[in-house]
Amino acid sequence: MKKTPFGLGAITTFSAALLLASAAQAAPSKNVSGEVLVPLNYIIGLKEDGSSDQAVTEACEKKYEVGMGKEIFVEYQISPTQNRAVALVEDTEVRLTPLGIPETYSFTSDKMPDVLKQKGFLRVIFTMEDDFDDEVVHIIAAGDQPTDKCFLSTEAFKLRQ
Repeated sequence: MKKTPFGLGAITTFSAALLLASAAQAAPSKNVSGEVLVPLNYIIGLKEDGSSDQAVTEACEKKYEVGMGKEIFVEYQISPTQNRAVALVEDTEVRLTPLGIPETYSFTSDKMPDVLKQKGFLRVIFTMEDDFDDEVVHIIAAGDQPTDKCFLSTEAFKLRQ
């Protein structure tokens, strides 16, 4: 009986096949673009450890109340080779970078425009399912204290168990 080594070549071929299968699932076969309006309906104040805090929430509601109920405009372009998105926050364009999270199209801001930083906005996150549904926007903003954060979102904040 001749032994055939199960070596690096077989593993490389198998890895390449898995990579191609996952990449094909992650991106549509053609270009898809769209625009969505996503409302900000919820706000919660978070302490440095990520726990919610009623006093911080009240301070966040007061600080960012003007943003509640407003819609964030997001334009996205999804293709087999590149995904891009841009959000419009308080009439200011924020470029978003893909996060590479499986089974979703998720984007985040790497850099906030100065005009939004001055208002306390730290990060914008946009996500939607891979069927282009269930759009969600999260905005992380500064609280009154350096360790406090305000979490503005389309959906209610849930602590992980």
